[in-house]
Amino acid sequence: MRFLRWMVGNRFYRYIPSRSSYSNRHTSGFPTRDHCYQRNPLNLKVIPKIPAFLTRPITMPPYRWTIFLVFWGTLVGVLAFSGWYAWFSWHRYEQDSEYRLTLESDMVATVAQKLLDGHASGLRFLAVQLQRADALHHLRRARTLLLDYQKATSNIASANLIAPSGQVIASTTAPVGAPLPNFRNNPAIWPAFQKGIQTPGMGIYHPLRGPLVGHWVIPLRYTIFSSARKPLFVVTTPLRFRGISGFLSHLPLRTGTAVGLIRSDFYIEGRWPVPQNNLSKMLAHPVSAEGALRQALQRDPHARHGTYAGTVAVGDHTYRFGAFTRLSHYPLTAFVSVPRDQWLAAWWQRQIQYPLVFLLIAFGLSLTAYRRILFLDRRWELQRQTFERTLTTQATHDVLTGLPNRDGLRLVFDQALARTERQERLLAVGFLDLDAFKPVNDTYGHAAGDDLLKEIARRLQDAVRRTDTVARMGGDEFVLLLEGLRDMNELDQVLARLQAAIAQPFHIKGKIVSIQASLGLTLYPFDEGDADLLLRHADQAMYAAKVRTSPTKAGWVQLYHPDLGTLTVGDETLRQDFLRALASGAVTLRYQPLVAMATDRVAGLEALTRWHREGREVSPDRFLPSLGVRERQALGRFVLQTALQQLTQWRDMGLDLFLSVNVTPEELDQPGFADSVFAILATQPGIPPESLVLEVLEIGEILEQEAALEHLQRLRAAGIKIALDDVGSAYASLLRLKNLPIDEIKIDQGFIRELSNKPQDLIFVESLVNLGLAMGVLITVEGVETEAHIALLREMKINYLQGYAIARPLEAKAVADFVRSFVLGVGDADTPMLALYQHLGWVRAAAESVMNHQGHEHMELAACPITTWLHAHASELPEVETLLAEHETVHILGREILQVRQSGTREELHLLLGQLHVHSHRFQEGLGQAVKAMRDNAAATASERCDRDVGIQESGKKLQID
Repeated sequence: MRFLRWMVGNRFYRYIPSRSSYSNRHTSGFPTRDHCYQRNPLNLKVIPKIPAFLTRPITMPPYRWTIFLVFWGTLVGVLAFSGWYAWFSWHRYEQDSEYRLTLESDMVATVAQKLLDGHASGLRFLAVQLQRADALHHLRRARTLLLDYQKATSNIASANLIAPSGQVIASTTAPVGAPLPNFRNNPAIWPAFQKGIQTPGMGIYHPLRGPLVGHWVIPLRYTIFSSARKPLFVVTTPLRFRGISGFLSHLPLRTGTAVGLIRSDFYIEGRWPVPQNNLSKMLAHPVSAEGALRQALQRDPHARHGTYAGTVAVGDHTYRFGAFTRLSHYPLTAFVSVPRDQWLAAWWQRQIQYPLVFLLIAFGLSLTAYRRILFLDRRWELQRQTFERTLTTQATHDVLTGLPNRDGLRLVFDQALARTERQERLLAVGFLDLDAFKPVNDTYGHAAGDDLLKEIARRLQDAVRRTDTVARMGGDEFVLLLEGLRDMNELDQVLARLQAAIAQPFHIKGKIVSIQASLGLTLYPFDEGDADLLLRHADQAMYAAKVRTSPTKAGWVQLYHPDLGTLTVGDETLRQDFLRALASGAVTLRYQPLVAMATDRVAGLEALTRWHREGREVSPDRFLPSLGVRERQALGRFVLQTALQQLTQWRDMGLDLFLSVNVTPEELDQPGFADSVFAILATQPGIPPESLVLEVLEIGEILEQEAALEHLQRLRAAGIKIALDDVGSAYASLLRLKNLPIDEIKIDQGFIRELSNKPQDLIFVESLVNLGLAMGVLITVEGVETEAHIALLREMKINYLQGYAIARPLEAKAVADFVRSFVLGVGDADTPMLALYQHLGWVRAAAESVMNHQGHEHMELAACPITTWLHAHASELPEVETLLAEHETVHILGREILQVRQSGTREELHLLLGQLHVHSHRFQEGLGQAVKAMRDNAAATASERCDRDVGIQESGKKLQID
């Protein structure tokens, strides 16, 4: 549907008399319909349009833009600065925290280093004393030295002397004479002990439950070697596990800080604080460091210092930030970490909290000021708009009734047309005039007439919907814009309410007065035009309603059509019914497939109209001749819009099809037909123009008119295919084929359907096909109804087939499945049509050899397909011998032509060619009569068989009754 031009603003003038237009007086100076349509322009004057300031859109003033930009610019700047400050403060706090954590881990490492160095010195001194005292051979002296060392050293659970074999020689925890354990028998101690005695100096073992002290300890050992570098004995002093935790707990660290010592194999030697819920579990099993700390230690195994961040899978599995420091000479690393929540809380309190409070206060104050400024400005703007609205109302509304006047109607008419286009609904434009209103003025006075007009206006507004418009054109004339109509039933409901509102009596000067009205209607987009044209059509329909006003309810309304006043009652009823059916969905489309002979698959569809009327499906040949120009144009737009929407759905489903749509001469005669097609095609961007085929019906001389040819040329230039439909049905179409801008011809189905009964007509079909091939256009054959047709047309190299042998017109929902599954068969080759076509091919070759002086290959009589068919199917016919003789004569003449062509004269060749054509025509006529006789015999035989079967059934029933 093409877009509306703004004709109302350019061509819609206000005609008013020299005196005031607010009265309802019917005088010579009042703007009647004659004035509006310039029937008497001397009594009128044209006044200018509404001032521009009343209709221009309200834009934001410069000062409001300044306030808007300043406020939001400042807000964006403050937010950007706040973001930068938060990032900078966080980065700086992160650096400071990492530095502080590193210092704390260094402090823990230093204290642990001194503690372990003290134990290492004590163990070295004890080992030297034991070696001097020959402790392995003097057990009592060895026990005494061990007891003295335990008393002098704190935080150790015992002192033990162990032989390299794992046998405990002396221990401060075992009484004298008591049996001592052998570590070789303890799988939890022996592997580590055996590995440790090979390393000189002090060593640290995994935390374990000491077999001598009975609780968890960290064993420290010192090995003494002989001059031959063989281990003599090992001195161990288990360090209490709780002693390590106590040592760590006394470090001056922040609340929530976790500290500890980790071996090189990632076992934790000591950690503080110890979670109370995990204390027993940690004491029962050695704890291995996991998560971010272990990853940091593995990532850089030689670094003395480092930091880490992440989840530490020990204890409460929280996300922590920490630092570590490795101890010298010991496989231990000191670490310190704090929870991320505590770190973020400290950063928030120190860097963000107070600046944020200040920022929120400042933002709240500025927002309050900004809203106050906007409130004052909005109040001033509302006052200005109220004043302008008052002026606009006075300029665009009728003072007497309060309804929109001509200028007000002009403002809303274009919007109503645009909404109708967008919503794809109907717009009813009505012109209403009160019948015999002048006697009311004359009888009761003009004041009573004004009261009557105000009451009429109120009733009309109450009767229509809120989306509709009622305007007063002047005097007793009103215009109705009924928008958003889904169908004609909805329009009938509104008209019923209007008729009931007008039919109610009026109380004037204490009297009861009844009046009638006449209403003319036109429907957009069926009646396509601008506002001025639609009003003119509604006014013409209103005049027709006044002429045929009757006491019936339906007599006060007249629907516009172009040939108003020239129709019979029956035609007029059918046209009105058709428009209602078109709007209500009673008119639907069926789609008949077109099969491409090159692929044997469905390549396209032709859209066909069906009208569901009175419980029956009516084809276009039943109602199309009775439709007027307007109805035909509306039908064409409906078919094109609906079919393209359906084609878009099929293409979305992956079906690559083209669409054929019939175009009537009335549409080609329409000035904006090509633009209308382009506009409808533009609403379906997924459909290329090449997928649309417009089938032009050859009727009268419409195709010779310059406007129609211009439409076809524009459409073809845009890529849309043009097909000439029903070629051959009129001789005139053959004469103008060479001058028409067409891409395809469709051979009329009447030729094809009768070929089964009249095979002699095959020569006409062949002529049309040859004509299309010579023009270089595509050829489509309609009326393909049998398998014989398929085999024949496959031989003739036709481009597309269409007919009941492929499929009847399908509903839209059945098309997709049919297209995916259908494959065209080879057809029935055993038919007189195909045999005759092959025979005629040989005859044509013989004739061409005469005309073009070329040789041809003679077909022997026995090899001709028609001979085989006649012997197989027509041998029982009495006239078959005559037919065979005529056929033999044609072949004899063909052989003579071949012989004369080699040595004869031109005159002899032309004589033989004439005889060939005569006998060939006789043979074709005889073949047609033979085929007809065969079909008659077959029909009679079938009828006799049916009668015999019915008689047998009736006899059987009678026997059963007897």
